[in-house]
Amino acid sequence: MDIPSAIMIKLPEVFGVKEARELRRELKNKLATERPCVVVDLSRVKKIDLTGLEGLLRCMEEIAKQDGSVELGGISPEAGAMLELTRMNQLFQKFPAPQAEVSRPVSVPEPVSNTEQAPVAQPQPVAA
Repeated sequence: MDIPSAIMIKLPEVFGVKEARELRRELKNKLATERPCVVVDLSRVKKIDLTGLEGLLRCMEEIAKQDGSVELGGISPEAGAMLELTRMNQLFQKFPAPQAEVSRPVSVPEPVSNTEQAPVAQPQPVAA
């Protein structure tokens, strides 16, 4: 069984309509395999507009037609903010959790035993 190799694409700092067209053209040339796996590196992206996001969606549609997948990796804060604002972050396999969050232990409270009883408050005398 052949394991398809991933196609890595690094986007430029500015990703707009012109860059989206270039991305589609480049992908058409590289998508000769069945079930392509494309990793889009957004680490350098400082500015991405709606036409750039639409270009990503169209690429995802083309790859999905071949039963492939698109993953986003190395997402810059600027690109991440746009993806979240447009809720496109829910469409892609993306956003690997930062290492600090992965290794942070989760504290689970101890269960309360049914046999233990809370101390009963004793009445205190009141001075008249």
